[in-house]
Amino acid sequence: MQNILCTIEARMNSSRFPGKVLKKINNTTILEILFERVKKCKRIHNIALATTRNKIDDKIVKICKKNGISYYRGSENNVLQRIIKTSEKFNGNIIVQLTADNPIVDPEMIDYMINFFLKKKNVDYLTNNGMGNFELRNVPYGQDVQIFYSHHLKKNLLLSKQKKELLEHPSLFFYREGKAIYNLMNIKLPKKFFIDKFYRLTIDHKKDFELIKSIYQYFNKKKKYEFKNKDILFFLKKNPKIAKINTHLKQKTINLLHDE
Repeated sequence: MQNILCTIEARMNSSRFPGKVLKKINNTTILEILFERVKKCKRIHNIALATTRNKIDDKIVKICKKNGISYYRGSENNVLQRIIKTSEKFNGNIIVQLTADNPIVDPEMIDYMINFFLKKKNVDYLTNNGMGNFELRNVPYGQDVQIFYSHHLKKNLLLSKQKKELLEHPSLFFYREGKAIYNLMNIKLPKKFFIDKFYRLTIDHKKDFELIKSIYQYFNKKKKYEFKNKDILFFLKKNPKIAKINTHLKQKTINLLHDE
């Protein structure tokens, strides 16, 4: 039987916006907002947060304990190994990889992608992020979902040859070196999940946080954690000035397409 584990990467030492995952909106941390939204997924069996052994991340572990969320603490720099250890600890053979930077990812979209992945027996890796090509993205930054088998991560670690960038970004091997050995797929999502990819729904900067805060506060009274992508799109179109407060920001990217 497949055990579908959602791993969430989180740490306090963000270079651009330190401590962002514990910033609060209406007395609820960004991390807890993501927890509650992922709990709405019907196809995920368990949620496990993958954080570091750094003392500063004790605060993140405290939030996990408060919310009944499993966690694993490992290397700060070798994120690939950290996700592997998390999957081993909680027996996840299918991994749904998320990051705490993206607290308003749509649970219904995640379930749709899991169902698609389970049906496509020949697909090793499924994503909606264009696999490093912005033109192929189906969603804005902040809605990224990646699904793969945990045993492939172990293979990737052995084949990565300790390249720093491959260890820091768990999915990078799939995009680059893995193209020759895996069947990769960038999913085409139904229209109900559409949000123009030129919006920004991730949190890397304070302006990003301001936008997420506005969205969450708008839906908090009526829909709380239940709002979906179509609701977010409605808000963005209704509030164009708010929607544009962070569109000038550039996403930090790495060389996903070539091994140079």
